Amino acid sequence: MEKSEYRKHFDLEENHWWFRGRRKILLNLLRSRTNLDRTILWLDAGCGTGINLKLFELYGRVFGCDYSEDALSFCRKRGLRNLVRADVQKLPYKKGVFDAVSLLDVLYHKNISDDVEVLREVHRLLKTDGIILIADSAFKILSSPHDQAVHARERYKKKTLKKKLEAAGFEPLRLGYFNFFLFPIIFMVRLKERFAAKIKDPHAPVQSDLKAVHPILNALLYTVLAFEAFLIKKISLPWGSSIICLAYPRQGSRNLSS
Repeated sequence: MEKSEYRKHFDLEENHWWFRGRRKILLNLLRSRTNLDRTILWLDAGCGTGINLKLFELYGRVFGCDYSEDALSFCRKRGLRNLVRADVQKLPYKKGVFDAVSLLDVLYHKNISDDVEVLREVHRLLKTDGIILIADSAFKILSSPHDQAVHARERYKKKTLKKKLEAAGFEPLRLGYFNFFLFPIIFMVRLKERFAAKIKDPHAPVQSDLKAVHPILNALLYTVLAFEAFLIKKISLPWGSSIICLAYPRQGSRNLSS
C-alpha cells in the first residue's frame, strides 16, 4: 500500500461506511457459524492500521502483525499492543497456538509470491479446531488504479479461493461475496477510473478511491451493507466487490503445515 493510504485508512476506517459495514458483516458471519463464547487467542495477520484488532478484542486476546512499520505505528496510536513486524509468508509464532487467524485484504497483495503458502502458514499456526477468516477483493473486472494504490496483485472468485484453501488443508465453511447491491455502481466507477487513467499523466501518483463521504450518504451506504450483513447470516450472496470466507483446518491435513 502507498504510504499515504495508511493515513487515509487510519483517519477514515472507524466511521467510513465500507469499513463499518465490513466489520458488521464479519461479526454476523462469525456469530452465525461459530461458537466463540470462550476466551480465545486471535491473530490478525497483515493488521494494517489496527481497527480490526479492536473488533476482535471482543473474543479474547488479540495479536497483530504487519510488514509495514507505518501500519504498526498507527496501531500503536490506537493503544494496541502485542504487535510484531513480520511478513505473513513467514509468521514468527509457534505451531498450533491460535484459535483464530484473520487475513483481511492481505492475500491479494503484490508482495505475496504464493498465496497458498501463506494459507499453509496460517494452517500451521491454528489449533485443530481453529478457524480462518478471510476478506479480500473480488472479480478481476473491477481492477482499476485503486488496486495499484493499495498494491493489489489479484482479485478472487469463489472457485479460485476455494481451490487454494483446499490445497492448503482447509475446509470452507462459508464462502461468498459482499457489496452485492452496490456492485453495478462500483463497476461503473471502476470503468470510469480506468478510462481516466489512460489520459492521465503517467508520472502522477496513484490514489485509491477511499475518501470521506457526506454523513447522509455515508449513513445510507452503511445501511446497505448492514442489510447484507443480515442476509449473510442466512445465505451466501452470489456476487459482490469483495469475497468473504470462513474455513477450518480439514481433519488429517495437519501434515501440510508441519
